[in-house]
Amino acid sequence: MKRFIFSLTAALALLSSVHACPMCKDAIPDAADGQTDYDPDRQSRGYNDSIYIMLAVPAMLAAAMGLVIYRQCRRVDGGNA
Repeated sequence: MKRFIFSLTAALALLSSVHACPMCKDAIPDAADGQTDYDPDRQSRGYNDSIYIMLAVPAMLAAAMGLVIYRQCRRVDGGNA
């Protein structure tokens, strides 16, 4: 059961990183008349934010897994260091 919960949590965490790309789409608004308001600063901020989120999610997952492994090793060791 613990493996199932861990697998489900890991899968949900990986799938949550898919939602970073719509920030790029939001950086380029569409006007009602078909014209687009092109703003290079807004577009570059959208791309940068998206890239930062996509880089942060794997780092946070690795840190969380490292913390879990560290705690499990400490528990097996009995806390004697």
